[in-house]
Amino acid sequence: MARLACAIGAVALSATACAVGFVGLASASGAHTGSKPVLPSKDPFYRYGRPLAPIAPGTVLKKRNVNIAENGNKTPVKATQILYRTTGELGQPELAVTTVIRPAVPELSTRIVSYQTAYDALGSQCDPSYTLRGGNKGDSTAQSEEQIILGYVAQGYTVLVPDYEGVNLRWVAGQQSGYGTLDGIRAAENLLKLSQSKTPVGLVGYSGGSIATDFGAEVAGKYARQLHIVGAAEGGVPVDLAHNLFYINGSPSWSGIIPAVLLSLGRAFGVNIDRYASAYGRKLIGQEEGGCINNYLGKYPGLKYQKLLKPRYVPIFSTEVFVRIVNRLIMSRTGTPREPMLIGVGQEKGQKGDGVMVAADDEALAHAYCTRNVPVVFKRFKGLDHTDAAVPFEAAAMPFLEDRLNGLPAVNACSKIGRGDSIAPVKRQHH
Repeated sequence: MARLACAIGAVALSATACAVGFVGLASASGAHTGSKPVLPSKDPFYRYGRPLAPIAPGTVLKKRNVNIAENGNKTPVKATQILYRTTGELGQPELAVTTVIRPAVPELSTRIVSYQTAYDALGSQCDPSYTLRGGNKGDSTAQSEEQIILGYVAQGYTVLVPDYEGVNLRWVAGQQSGYGTLDGIRAAENLLKLSQSKTPVGLVGYSGGSIATDFGAEVAGKYARQLHIVGAAEGGVPVDLAHNLFYINGSPSWSGIIPAVLLSLGRAFGVNIDRYASAYGRKLIGQEEGGCINNYLGKYPGLKYQKLLKPRYVPIFSTEVFVRIVNRLIMSRTGTPREPMLIGVGQEKGQKGDGVMVAADDEALAHAYCTRNVPVVFKRFKGLDHTDAAVPFEAAAMPFLEDRLNGLPAVNACSKIGRGDSIAPVKRQHH
């Protein structure tokens, strides 16, 4: 993932001269090395001692002022962190934190960008609220995505960076990630006393961040109808986890995430994965507690999911619980976005996708939204893998959201979008 850091940094430095100036000021003016922040798992700010059920989603429970750090050094860039109430994958009340970064003249900032980072985590050291304060420089993409975030801030937007997995870290839990994103917006608007119906909001996220972005757009119509979301940009999107699993199964690098994803899905849906895991599977899954995605990539070259399960649960979709979970998480089945969408994905030469995401699945998602009268722009970044495709995606997302936030009419490129793959629900298989 080091290449991703360089790639995203390149976008931040080339996207706008204003962003360059802002980041340079943050680095050079008053920057100093500070003490490492307390891990969220040990930080009382992330805890709340009263019952959550009676509290409305998006309610501000705690707040604190922090400084953003760059490369481990504190900078003059100030932010506010909010602990808020949100909703879990199974409808239970949950806690989450968002980081609110305001521009130099905050009273003029009446437009919001909610930036969902690709933190893909089972350990709290991966939380954006921690990494943005200078924690865990090496294992998370948030330090590199920070440059994009500051680019939006430099252009006068208030930027929200939610820990959308919640304090219990439900990675890949689509609906919960969407709830966490929307409730972070509600909490920030409550804190800043901004009108929820009139304040324009743009959503953006790549890779893991696209999960929160897409489901946030899909569930908003029912879950947070009062929010004024004007556009959503998502890239490298895992539209259908069944297709992603078969694509990475046995691969040299991405297969390493399979044990962690199984663990996380079990955590999110209340399923005891050990019941289905082989002895080898239990060993590997047990080793994945508490890591970030960078810890998993390439860890088990050539790993196949079949080795992780007991023989009677292979193929994986012969088991009803896995069918139910993966079908719930197929994008486009939860709801329909109300705002224009930008969807992008890489496609390596001779590959079905970017190494982990299936390009025709992303096209199918775009097509599905088009059939529901959503204005969509779909971009296929030919010849680029998942890491390298982040560059053109971020470069396209910024002007796309700027136009939406400035009230310009959306481009509708649906006539140029093909049908893509079938993303119909998985049918239960037989042994």
